[in-house]
Amino acid sequence: MEKSITRPRVLVILGAGSTLHANAPSTQDIDDLIFKMEDSTISSVVRLLKEQRTARHFNFEAVLAALEELDEFSRRKKYPTNLANKGGYLAAFTDWMPDFTSSGDAPFTELRLQLIGKIKNFVIERTHSSSPERLKSFFDNLRAYFDLTVVTLNYDDLIDRSGEWYDGFVPAQHNHNGEFDYDGFPQRSMQESTVLLHLHGSVRFTFPPFSPVPSPKGEIVRSSSAKYGLPVTLHPSQGIEQPSPIIAGGGKDRWMTRACVPFGYYYNAFINTAQLCSRVIVAGYGGGDEHVNSWLVEHSRLHGDRRRVVNINPIASEQPDACGHMTLRGNDGRFPPNDSDTVRKIIDFLNRT
Repeated sequence: MEKSITRPRVLVILGAGSTLHANAPSTQDIDDLIFKMEDSTISSVVRLLKEQRTARHFNFEAVLAALEELDEFSRRKKYPTNLANKGGYLAAFTDWMPDFTSSGDAPFTELRLQLIGKIKNFVIERTHSSSPERLKSFFDNLRAYFDLTVVTLNYDDLIDRSGEWYDGFVPAQHNHNGEFDYDGFPQRSMQESTVLLHLHGSVRFTFPPFSPVPSPKGEIVRSSSAKYGLPVTLHPSQGIEQPSPIIAGGGKDRWMTRACVPFGYYYNAFINTAQLCSRVIVAGYGGGDEHVNSWLVEHSRLHGDRRRVVNINPIASEQPDACGHMTLRGNDGRFPPNDSDTVRKIIDFLNRT
């Protein structure tokens, strides 16, 4: 049941389609960026993956996942008896496989990091001058009636600029980046009236200054504005190739369980909110992340007839507004809604008892 000491809380999940109105890149835009890169290794990876996979299961994240696995495999091939934790079970068969490149020494990790940095810069370039006013107007209307926990799967900072949010980071001051308040976050993330969780990272996330030992404050800090580029990475957690301010590729849920600051804390807050909160808005989300989908399914089981779910997506499948579910599709599914009647309809539906 929802907490009685606060106003009703709404869990909002934002997918890539939620910021297209502000010129944020779509998955297809990022695909086009990566697939046109002239690096010979990346071109080879793209070509081979295209031959293997259907179009539905092939995008830039498949390329990043392949580069990570290729790096583990190539290092195991070069150092067959070292690095016991690298390469997975297929590492035992490296001698049976040919070299991927003529040198057999392709810097797959470096290529992967270059791609992530390129994606980060691309998102910044597309959105740095975009207005957050439409997002602000929509969320201001919701704030009048509800507390909000917004889980964004997008890298852009449009939502950050749309109002005052609590995201667990201490505000940056005097050109220093803000560090994560891991001690206060678990409680405050359930109490603050406007909570923001960048579950897959942000263009404002970066690394603290280099140190030969892991930072006690975590591997990720937050700038007060978007930061271009991807600095040298630091100390990876077990099972994570490199810490990163942006999560992309395969196995995103590894970061949720092993890269605690901030992603582990964020995922835990998302789960807690899904368990306690019967009201959900899902906007512009295509359903491609199983670590999110699993808890949307669980939300239905937990809350049953009490749940109120609004799905806002122009390409959503048609279904009747029943059993606590409202779907806005077609022209009505463009996010954020910009007419007062639609916003009122959403608020009234969420308030229905």
